Amino acid sequence: MKTNKAIILFAVVFSLFTANYCISQNTFEIDSLKMLLEQSSGIEKANLLKQIGGNYQQDEHYHKAITYYEKALEICSECNDTLLYAAVLKKIGTSYYYLCNYDKALENYLEALKLYEQINNQTGILEILNCIGNAYSRCYTYDKALEYYLKSYKISEQTGNKKGLYTVLNNIGVMYLLNIKDYDKALKYFYKSLLLSKKNNDSSKISILIQNIALVYFNMQKYDTALYYYFEALNLKNKFKNKLGIARATSNIANLYIYQNDLATAEIYLDSSLKISKEIDAKGILESNYYQYTLLHAIKGDLNNMQIYSNLYSEISNTIINEQSSQQIARMQTIYETEKKEQKIEMLNIENKLKETQLQKRTYWLLIFIIAFVLVLIYIILKRNLLFANKTIVQKNLEIVASEKKLIDINAKGDENISKKINENIAIKYVGSTLTDEQKHNIKSLIINYMNNNKNYLNIDYTENTLAKDLNVNRSYLSQVINELFNKNFTVFLNQYRVKEARKIMSASPNFKYTIESVAELVGYKSKTTFNSAFKKHVGVTPSFYLKTIQREVLSETIE
Repeated sequence: MKTNKAIILFAVVFSLFTANYCISQNTFEIDSLKMLLEQSSGIEKANLLKQIGGNYQQDEHYHKAITYYEKALEICSECNDTLLYAAVLKKIGTSYYYLCNYDKALENYLEALKLYEQINNQTGILEILNCIGNAYSRCYTYDKALEYYLKSYKISEQTGNKKGLYTVLNNIGVMYLLNIKDYDKALKYFYKSLLLSKKNNDSSKISILIQNIALVYFNMQKYDTALYYYFEALNLKNKFKNKLGIARATSNIANLYIYQNDLATAEIYLDSSLKISKEIDAKGILESNYYQYTLLHAIKGDLNNMQIYSNLYSEISNTIINEQSSQQIARMQTIYETEKKEQKIEMLNIENKLKETQLQKRTYWLLIFIIAFVLVLIYIILKRNLLFANKTIVQKNLEIVASEKKLIDINAKGDENISKKINENIAIKYVGSTLTDEQKHNIKSLIINYMNNNKNYLNIDYTENTLAKDLNVNRSYLSQVINELFNKNFTVFLNQYRVKEARKIMSASPNFKYTIESVAELVGYKSKTTFNSAFKKHVGVTPSFYLKTIQREVLSETIE
């Protein structure tokens, strides 16, 4: 039992952590973009403002989104970027659309359309025409909505741009079906959209279109054909095990059988739809189910069951209305920041349930505390492990520096004949088109001896040509040997020696007075950034961390 509780607690904690992480990701992105704003200007800044607005729009903070979009517009206007200006206008229109301010949405959409037409941007025109159609549809101006949907379809046909075409075709079909009642034209556009959706293998769109086609035939009172398409939709939903779709399709089939007065068959499908709707808590379909049961029992003359289902229908309808109202209130709280007033209203509604929820609240805060504690603990452990790993890297590098010093001392006391031989080889120039292995290794020895005994490579302007000249070796041969025998290009090769020298400088306590910039300059780097990058690549830690770690080690030894 205790094990089960632990598993459940872990699952809840993990779920909450995942949810909180997903929610915070957008906030983190917005904060990051705002920081970038301070360092940007011109079109780059306009794009950042547009992106921030998009994040706020995604979080349903539409007024904040509009504020940032309008700032982006000002910059677009100054920079004469018509395409970006039109894109931002479209975004503003969409925010107003979600705020149900369709007049303002249309105002921005229509202005964006003019700009897209001005620069002949076909993709923008297609998208904005559909947006305008949607806005007119919401204003119940169906003739204007259809006008813009048809314009979008016509341009798609002329240009061959199929992006979003089946959505436009479906919208046109809906206008003809529900508002104009021209069922033949509705079918024409639904079938075109269905054909396109099948080509794209878009199962969700296919299912919607099949049900729309069935609805047309239902309105035409061609019940057998309608039934055929409803069953096709049901088969598709069963194939993908879409319970919501199955519940809706079986409800539609039951409704059709009621109209055909086949009450027994209707009740079979209605029972199936009701069972699934309860299982997945699909209140909208439950409402339809209870209404259909009421109608079915009324036709049967079963007044008792008719009254039962009529009451159930009323209850579920009220529940849906209340939930929609609650959702609307919650949205208004976010948009207009009227949390205190809404909390008072909500407190009145939940006063009777307060005692029951107190335990849940305590559990919730306990879980939040546990999550915070675990995250902090993980952070501390990871930070400590990283610090330990980096300190180990510094220690290993110190050992390498010590080994290198010993090698230099040994080489300094080595056989003078070897040095003489190498010095003689410095004067060798190869004129053949290819190098033998012996010649390659001779040049390699020259390079190593020279780099170990000369510090010319610390000059800021030191190049591969300089090294070739110093060695009196053909540059092409030098490049060939470095690439083949050292397995790196000259830049990486040079950085390796410069970083070694920097590491040596920083490892000596008398040099602790140097800044990172000074060390970078001493070993031939013009830029601190370039030095940091090269040092981190070859050593494994940043120069700053390396120097501070050594300083702390020396200080701790001194104190001891």
